[in-house]
Amino acid sequence: MPLEFAHQHNGQFPDVGPWRHPEARPLQLSAPLGLETLPGQRFTKVKRKAFDLNLMVVGESGLGKTTFMNTLFNSNLKEEIPVKKIHSSQTVEITPSYYELVEDGVLLNLCVVDTPGFGDELNRERNLAPIIEYIDRQYEEYMAAERHPGFRKTIPDTRIHAVLYFLAPTGHGLKELDVRALKNLSEKANVIPLIAKGDTMTAEEKVAFKSLLLRDLEEYQIRTFPSSYPDEVDDAEELLKHIPFSVIGSDSFALVGNMKVRARSYRWGIVEVENPEHSDFVHLRELLLATCLHDLVECTHGTHYHAFRAKALRSRGRPTSILKCDDSYESQIMDARQRNRQEMERKEEEIRQKFIEKVQEKETALREREEQLNAKKAEMVAELEQYKVLLEKEQRELDELIANSRSNTLSKSTSKLNKAK
Repeated sequence: MPLEFAHQHNGQFPDVGPWRHPEARPLQLSAPLGLETLPGQRFTKVKRKAFDLNLMVVGESGLGKTTFMNTLFNSNLKEEIPVKKIHSSQTVEITPSYYELVEDGVLLNLCVVDTPGFGDELNRERNLAPIIEYIDRQYEEYMAAERHPGFRKTIPDTRIHAVLYFLAPTGHGLKELDVRALKNLSEKANVIPLIAKGDTMTAEEKVAFKSLLLRDLEEYQIRTFPSSYPDEVDDAEELLKHIPFSVIGSDSFALVGNMKVRARSYRWGIVEVENPEHSDFVHLRELLLATCLHDLVECTHGTHYHAFRAKALRSRGRPTSILKCDDSYESQIMDARQRNRQEMERKEEEIRQKFIEKVQEKETALREREEQLNAKKAEMVAELEQYKVLLEKEQRELDELIANSRSNTLSKSTSKLNKAK
C-alpha cells in the first residue's frame, strides 16, 4: 500500500485480526430470498452424516456397568465382538467396542471403552495409568491426522467424549483413590460421576450421599460435566439438580399396569429403571443423547484436546507467546484487552484520587492563608482605629491651643489700644 494512500485512508480500514471480517452493513430486503430454508438445508445435510459418541466406562468390578450400558442404549451390547483389544497393563484391559445405532434415519457411531480390572487392586494409581495412556493416545492420533496432507478430509474421531465413573453406593464420601482417579481423569476428559446400584439406597440416603459427594468434588476441585463447563453447555440447568446421577441397570422387564418396562423385581416390590422417582437414569440419558451430545464433542475438542495439543506443541519448542495461528487467539486478545481496560481504570482511579487529594490540600492551604490574612486585617483595622482615636485627641488639643492663642492675642491687642487712648 503506498504511503499516500495509507495517510488518506488512515483509520477507515482497521485491522480486525486474523480469521475475522470487518463489521457488515445491514440491508433491507425488498423481496424474500428464501433464507428461511437455510436451517432446513443444514439439518438435511447434517442428518446424512453419522454422529460419533465415544464413552469410557470406569469403575470397580461388580457395580453393574455392563448391564447399565445395555439399559442405556436399549440394546444387548454384550453380544457385540470387540473390533480390537489393547492390552495396556497386566491388570487393566482397555477394551473399545464399536456399534451402530439407527433411529429415525439418524446414525450414531457408538464406541464403548470398557476398563475391566480397574479397582481390583488396592493401588488404583497403577490401574489408572493405562487409562490415561489410552486417552492421550487418541489425542495423539487425532493431532497426527490434522498434520497429515489429507487434513481437510474428515478425521475419524476416536477421542473419549465422556468418562462415566461409577461410584459404589457406600453412603460415605469419596475414597482417596477415587479422588486421585477423578482428578486425573477430569483433566483429560469430561467426567460424569454416577452412583451405581441406586436401588440399594433409600431416597433419604441418596440425598445425603449426593450432598457428601458434591462437597468432596468441590473441596478437591474435581471438574465434572456439565457443572464445570457453563460456557460450553446450553439448556442443562434442570439436569444439574440431579448430579451426581443415581442410576439403575436391568436387562429384564416387568409389567407395571399395562406397560412392559425395564425394572428390577424384589420381594418387596418393583424398581423401575426409567421412573424418575426411583433413579436418575432418564436424566442421564437426556444429558448424553438428547441435550448435550454436541456439547460433549465440542468440549472435548475445544477444551481437553486443545489443552493436550498446546502442551504437546510447547514441549516441541513452540513459544508460549500469543500467536495468531492459535485457535484461542481471539479469546486471549479479548482477555488481554479486558485486563488492560481494568488496569487503565485502576490507574485512572488512582490519578483521580491523587488529584482530589492535591485539590483538598490546596484548598486547606488557601483556607489557612485566608484565615491568616483575615486575622492580619483585623489586627491592622484595630491598630488603625487606635491611631484614629489618638489623631482625633491630638486634633482637639491643637484646636484648643489655637483657640487659647487667639484669645490671648486678642486680649493683648485690646489692652494696648486702651493704653494708647
